[in-house]
Amino acid sequence: MKKLVIIPGACHSLGGTLVTLSLLIEGFRRGNAQEQLCVLVRSNSLMEKYLKEAGLDFCVKIIPADGEDQGQFLERAFAWVSQQPSDWPLLLDNCVWRSFLPIILRATWKLRLQNRSVYHFCHDLALSHNLLGYLARKFTFACLAPRVICNSHFTASHVRSIMPDIRGILYQPVDTEKFNSHSIFNPPPVELERIINSGCRIILTPSRISQPGMVNDKNLRALIPVLAHLKATGHNYHSVIIGEDNSSDRINSRTLLESAKEFGVSDRFTILPPSFAIENYYKYADIVLTLAPREPFGRIVVEAIACGVPVVGSETGGIGEILRHFAPEWIVDPNNPTAAAKAIIDITNNPNTPELLNKARNWVETYCNLTAYAQGMMTITGLTPPPLNDIKLSEAGSAHGNFRKRL
Repeated sequence: MKKLVIIPGACHSLGGTLVTLSLLIEGFRRGNAQEQLCVLVRSNSLMEKYLKEAGLDFCVKIIPADGEDQGQFLERAFAWVSQQPSDWPLLLDNCVWRSFLPIILRATWKLRLQNRSVYHFCHDLALSHNLLGYLARKFTFACLAPRVICNSHFTASHVRSIMPDIRGILYQPVDTEKFNSHSIFNPPPVELERIINSGCRIILTPSRISQPGMVNDKNLRALIPVLAHLKATGHNYHSVIIGEDNSSDRINSRTLLESAKEFGVSDRFTILPPSFAIENYYKYADIVLTLAPREPFGRIVVEAIACGVPVVGSETGGIGEILRHFAPEWIVDPNNPTAAAKAIIDITNNPNTPELLNKARNWVETYCNLTAYAQGMMTITGLTPPPLNDIKLSEAGSAHGNFRKRL
């Protein structure tokens, strides 16, 4: 039996890539195809812990590595793959870090010698502000020549200069058993109780707390003038960011808190650590606000919609791409706080918002379906033949030639 072997590019970060991988595993299980999947995971990593706690370690192969040495893990993972049957396809899951490139190059000759099918899933734009970094990526992936899967057309438009053989778009899945708009049975997270009791409406932004100016800048600083405008116009909102801050001495978080103080909204601005149970936070939010200008996909958009929470999002990147399918009126210029504040107020006061949310949920259930996502992955990677009728891998194309022709 052929198996899809996955090597993840990051094993110690709680973010969209890890969540998507866990949902792919769940999709294989729900499709009774768990025997056709093998995920290589670095020992003692956050990924190992996360998958074990979720009961998804049935397809995991632990690769020992020293400490948090992802490079050593990658080398040992390639060595393990080389010992497996050559008809097992290999999927590199966002392995674009510069430190990985020499390791990938060294592994390429053996992968080619085995005639092993190699795929690469691009969760981000694989960009580099450094010319040498760009050329190194281009050379490495030209040698590897992977077949590429992207999480949005926006991502595909950027990575095709480095990895041109794009086989399809797979919009990221949502587990609607966890993320849904059903009645709330659990009490709110403790950190939200004070805000709820104050009578404030909650603006939620789940996001890694990144440094401004990065390629995938989350633009969290833009949330604060939006909050200040809402306060100045008499609207009672509280902004909550929930996410990981890996900066030294949490300088990124402290900079945001200082900015909130300067704008006079420090009493309405809260930063919380990441949570495995993020769905509990969505269900007590009134609106989700995400203004990242170059977000490749925007998982928080589809998670929020599945939970029945409207989203005000950036007109650019994957966020705008997703929102245009069902709610283009929720799209704003990420650098225009007045427009974002107005959109929040309009959504709150618009009697048609529930109807629009229902339309949005239907779209998410159709195009971010967990089982269909796993089936799409199996079809692209050759584990199963394409069905007689084309499956919907995205609203705009299939896994095969149609998408490449449009590029």
